[in-house]
Amino acid sequence: MKEKTCEELYAALRSATERIAGRKMHTPRDFDYLAMCISDATHTHISPTTLKRFWGYLKSSTEYVPRQFTLDLLSIFVGYKDWGAYCSSSSAIDEVNSDFIKAPSLYTTSLSRGNTLKLMWNPNRCIKIKYMGEDMFEVVESINSKLQAGDRFCCGCFIDGEPLYLTRLVRKDKVLGAYVCGQDDGIKYSIERGG
Repeated sequence: MKEKTCEELYAALRSATERIAGRKMHTPRDFDYLAMCISDATHTHISPTTLKRFWGYLKSSTEYVPRQFTLDLLSIFVGYKDWGAYCSSSSAIDEVNSDFIKAPSLYTTSLSRGNTLKLMWNPNRCIKIKYMGEDMFEVVESINSKLQAGDRFCCGCFIDGEPLYLTRLVRKDKVLGAYVCGQDDGIKYSIERGG
């Protein structure tokens, strides 16, 4: 089995930490919350700024290398003795590749033909789509997006805060292929029942 790189192990530790905390780290308030959770669980203080650096939320002109203290404390928070114990665990390897999705999800099986969804993602992208049946949607309105009114695509599930992958994107009878919305921060969705 291929040995994981430091960055892959860091990514696994970030993912495990978010899972234990019950939220993804997207805003300064998320990092404040995480610092409080870690302090409550371990009785050890860690600065939200340190967490922001480890998550890459704060950009720097030099490469950030986390301190042993940070790695040990996060490893303890997710249930291990220290960073070394975390790295040697199978969880560190599995965490990178798989986990259950806990975010709110909407499956097309719960939709009726004619239902309209509003999808939003950064920066300031918004589309309205209409469900056509059999996992097919048509773009009704597009704001600041490369998708255009009239585009059609297939999609079986919408997950809050996760990227949205569209398959078989068709524009004016021409198949354009697959497309991703909200690759960095994920999408938000809302539904309007109708039709």
